[in-house]
This record gives sequence, C-alpha cells and structure tokens, in this order.
Amino acid sequence: MAQVKRELEIVLNQAHIPVTGTGMLRNTSHLLTAELIWPRTGVARKSTGQPCALKSGKADFESVNWGLKALFKENVTGRFALGLTLTEALDDEEIEKILRTAAGAAIAFGADAAAALWPPFGKIAAAPLDAIAKSVAKYPGATILAEGMAELDAADFPTSGGERLLTVRMRAARRLVRVIRRTSNKQTQVSRKVLLEKGAPNGDITLSIKSL
Repeated sequence: MAQVKRELEIVLNQAHIPVTGTGMLRNTSHLLTAELIWPRTGVARKSTGQPCALKSGKADFESVNWGLKALFKENVTGRFALGLTLTEALDDEEIEKILRTAAGAAIAFGADAAAALWPPFGKIAAAPLDAIAKSVAKYPGATILAEGMAELDAADFPTSGGERLLTVRMRAARRLVRVIRRTSNKQTQVSRKVLLEKGAPNGDITLSIKSL
C-alpha cells in the first residue's frame, strides 16, 4: 500500500512554559527551534527558528504576523517526527551574538511587526529562519530550557483544506536550578533551589497544522 502524502503548513498557535527559571521576571525572550525528522524519503531533517516572547510563561500567536509564527511549508510522506526546543531566557546581548552568527542573506518581511511585538525581535525577523536554527545550536550561551517531540504520520492529517491543532508536551532539557544569594551580617549566603529535574514536564507548545 502506498504511503499517504500531505503538503503541510505548520505555524505556532500557543505556548505555555510555566517554569522559565527567571524568578520574578514576568516577560522573557526566547528562541524556538523546530525540526522535522525524516519528513519524506531522502530528507533526513529540516530545521527552522522563530522568536518566542513569553508573558508570565505564556504566548498566544493567533494575532501575530504570519511571518513571525510560520515554521514550515513542507511535503511529508508516511511516518515522521516533529521536535521542538526552546532556549532559556536570553537578554539583548545574547540575541545579538546569535544574530551575528546567523549573518547572511536577510529577509525583511515582518521586521516592523516583530519590533512592535517584542524588541529586539525586529532584528531576528531580518535573519533567515534556517540560519537562526543553526546558530542556536552552535552558540554556547543558548542553553536549552525545554524540549519536546511528537511522532506523526501523514495520514494523521486531513486532506487538502483541513486544519488541526497539535499540542507537543515539553519537558525540562536539563536540571533547572535557581541560585539564591542572601546577605546576613555582611556575609553572603548562597543556596540552590531545584525548580525542575531533567525530563520533568514543563508545559506545552501548540501548533496549527493546515493541509494545503
């Protein structure tokens, strides 16, 4: 029997990462990398990246410019997998370093919308998405906070014109510890609080997948 084939458009819908490791900081900037694993014969992997701004650990992409939430437009055949990783919170300087690593041909669409969404993501929108994904993997400062994977089949998705939501459960990519410093009698005391053990559940990311 021939394997089912689909042409899919995959975009971000929502993100909920309850533990970001930032203490009282309510708004955090991250980079999300998505990877299709063996989407079809002859193609082992396809990677892309997008900025992800969380407010109190949540993000809703429904009203965001399409160019800032689109991940893939790909043909898939039979069985394949979709992997997601989210970096720990990055400051402006770290994002700049990643962008320098991703220097190359630019795509300008969506830059204004990105800047309005969350500075400095306007600059990220002007970098190729595949270059961002590769740069996150190479840059040593971009520690992965959460990761998840879904095993899928082209037959899981409706025929042309159909759409479904896919929720990928995220887990801690490593043991997450918060360092707490207190000063008492002119002496600094350091303690460590374990927020999550490696592999512990840490929210989910929902994707909207449309069959073209």
